[in-house]
Amino acid sequence: MRQFSVLRYLKKFSLLIFLLSVIGSLFIYFYGKSQQRYIASTVIQYTNAGAKNGYTPDGSPLNVEEIYSSTVIDAAMADLGYHTNIDSVRSNCYVEEVIPEAQQKMNEALLEKGEDPSYVTDTYRVYFIGDNDTSEDYAWNMLDAIIKNYYEFYAEKYVEEQLQGNGVSVLAEGNFDYMESTQVLEDSISEMLDYLLNKRADYPYFRSVETGYSYNDLYRIYELLYNNEIPGLYAAILNNAETEDTDLLVSRLTKDSEDLQLGIENRQERADALKKLIDNYSVRNKEMMDYHYQSAENGTESILKDVEYNHEHASKETTYDELIREYVDLNIDIRQKTIEKEHKEYLLSVFEAARSTPGQKTSSPEEIREKIDRCVTLATKYYQYVEKTGHELNRQLSANYLAMISSINVQPTVNIKLYLVLAIVLFVLVGGIGAVLLGRTLDFIDYFRYVDKTVQIPNRARCDAYISELSDKLLDENFSCVAMKMDSLSSLSNTYGRAAGDEVLKNFAAILKSYGELYGFVGHNGSGVFYAFFPKCPGEKLDVILKAIERQVDKYNKLNPEYTVHYITGKAVSSADRIFEIRDLLRLALHRMHSAQTDPETENTSAAEETDRAGTGSAEKNHDKQ
Repeated sequence: MRQFSVLRYLKKFSLLIFLLSVIGSLFIYFYGKSQQRYIASTVIQYTNAGAKNGYTPDGSPLNVEEIYSSTVIDAAMADLGYHTNIDSVRSNCYVEEVIPEAQQKMNEALLEKGEDPSYVTDTYRVYFIGDNDTSEDYAWNMLDAIIKNYYEFYAEKYVEEQLQGNGVSVLAEGNFDYMESTQVLEDSISEMLDYLLNKRADYPYFRSVETGYSYNDLYRIYELLYNNEIPGLYAAILNNAETEDTDLLVSRLTKDSEDLQLGIENRQERADALKKLIDNYSVRNKEMMDYHYQSAENGTESILKDVEYNHEHASKETTYDELIREYVDLNIDIRQKTIEKEHKEYLLSVFEAARSTPGQKTSSPEEIREKIDRCVTLATKYYQYVEKTGHELNRQLSANYLAMISSINVQPTVNIKLYLVLAIVLFVLVGGIGAVLLGRTLDFIDYFRYVDKTVQIPNRARCDAYISELSDKLLDENFSCVAMKMDSLSSLSNTYGRAAGDEVLKNFAAILKSYGELYGFVGHNGSGVFYAFFPKCPGEKLDVILKAIERQVDKYNKLNPEYTVHYITGKAVSSADRIFEIRDLLRLALHRMHSAQTDPETENTSAAEETDRAGTGSAEKNHDKQ
């Protein structure tokens, strides 16, 4: 059996090892990519005074789960233009406390003692984990949008009041008459003016970087809109008594007037009842004051009465104040509804008069609708300024109560480069071990199938396989074939026994084997006959090899005079003999070997002739080249 050689196996199966490494590494790469997820994280800190006790600026308990609430996630997805399911994004968000190492050890010590740690952190790490089909940029952008919208949400809920809604937007959702559209515009702009007036008072020096407006600027813009556009709309509608459906509008105005009248009557009834109750309280208070300051005894009894009175009537004094406030509010409400009712009645009279005696109109319905649409467009445009300014103010305010103390960091869950390098090393190692095992296994198979166990060289089956491999193609130039027979085998076996004969045969085969491994192939065809094939071996070189074998045999015979080796040889060279098929070349070598066996003297003559022929062939070849 062939000698164990790791390098020989690795060289033989190097392509297999390479393919295994490539395929295995690709599998690891694509599997890692399919499992890859990116974790974006950042650290935020609540900076208000009550954060260390777990409270928000308005005193309510802090709830960090609001960071990934539906409102925040929905706003973040809207900013990014994504349409992913909100729950799938929320499920990939989580928040954990950031506790100093020293405090963490203290908390653990308290827990070991059975005590609950009272430490409350104001610092939290926020995570977002992207799905395996999303990129690193997606995780970064999503967490950035979540934090940005949480800042606004936190400021609006705990720091600043909510932004004013756009009341004009309802006009796009329903079918409104000209007058109704104008009233909606008036109410919406009026509410916005009140909102901007408060903002201007609270933040007189704030100016938006994005819009370039301060709240005073926005207030003046809306004020011009209210003072110019709204009166113009009312004038165009009332001067022309224009409406899309006069009967429907008259019906609505009539109903509104009746509802207002009913409301006034109810409030007036309540106000009258309160007036009586207040008057009764006044009389009762006067009696108590007379009692308190009576000119009778001013001793201990009077002091006790004073204490008694103050204790029993403290709540009544509070109730009295509440009654006064309610009474005042009712009268204000009655006055406002009265004015509103008079306005409705005026409008009703205008449209009823127009229905009975239609006059010449100065503006067409299309012109009035165009004016309304223009006012709606302006109001919507100005509202966007207010909204952007409000968002920027909230971000500025939230910075005073909420800070991001670290930038967003994105880390992959799978280090694909590291795993790829490890996979290459692993599969090269596995491939190398597999190559050694496979090569050694093939050596065992070759040994049991193709090695002659007596002489330890390739047997007849291996010789046949070697010949079959070359039988389908023409041989190269100077392909040499040698047939040898140890003709002393029979006499040795008969004289000294079969074992002795096999031992001498084995020693002769060992000599041939060394040259076969160096220059080509040597095999035992059985009965002491050996085949030797030497590719790229011209006649001169073959003669040198055969002479070297002869010297080795002579040396062996001198050392073993009783067990000498005698052999005969037949050779053939493809170029010299003009034979380029292996079976024909082997047949010629066997013929010459048998000829040498029948006529030993002819062997030397044949060898000389073969040498001359090889020389002649070489000369002819050189002549052809010239």
